[in-house]
Amino acid sequence: MQIVVNDLGIPIWPAGILLLGGVLTVLWRRKHSLPYLIFFSIFWVYILFGLDKTFFPLQLNGNFVDVMRQAPLFSQVNLVPFYFSKYGLSLSGYIVILDNILLTVPCGFGLNFLRQLRLKEALWLSMGVGLGIEAMQFVITLILRYPYRVVDINDVILNALGVLIGYALFRILAWLYLSVVPQRSERKRGQLWAYLDDVVNR
Repeated sequence: MQIVVNDLGIPIWPAGILLLGGVLTVLWRRKHSLPYLIFFSIFWVYILFGLDKTFFPLQLNGNFVDVMRQAPLFSQVNLVPFYFSKYGLSLSGYIVILDNILLTVPCGFGLNFLRQLRLKEALWLSMGVGLGIEAMQFVITLILRYPYRVVDINDVILNALGVLIGYALFRILAWLYLSVVPQRSERKRGQLWAYLDDVVNR
C-alpha cells in the first residue's frame, strides 16, 4: 500500500487514542462510573472516525494539489439547497446522500448516553454539526488555497437530518426498553443495567 508522506490523516488515530487515554484518566479520577467511561470511549472513537472522513487527508503538495490549484478556489462551493448539479443525481450521488445522513446518526443517538439531551437541544445540535463540518471544510479550503473538499449546503441539511434521526431512534429504543425490561425495583440490577436505566429515564 502506498503511503502519502504529506497525508495528515495518518496521525489522527494514534494521536486521538493517546488523548483518549488521558481524558479517561481524568474522568476516572472525577469518579465517573465504568459504564460512562465505556460509552464515552465508544463516542470518542466515533468522533475520530467522523473527523477522519470529513477532514482528512490534507494533502499539502504533489500532483493532485498542483492540479486543484488551477481550479477556481470556490468552484466546489454550492449554496443552493437541493441542487445536485445540472446533470441530476446518479447512483453514486444517492450513495453520497446516504453517507452524509449515516455519518451523523451516531451523534444524535450516542450523545444521549453521556448527557441528557432534550428535543430542543437536539435541534440546535443538528444545525451546529451540519454547519460546523461545512464551515471547517471551507476554512481549510481557504488555508490550503485549493478546493480540497466540496462545501455544500445540502451536506449541512443531510448531516442535520442524520443527527435528528439518531435522536429519534434513541427515543424510540428508550421507550421500548422501558416497556420490555423490568425496572431496577423488580430485580437486582448490575452496574451497566443501572446506568442504562438512568439514561432512558432522564
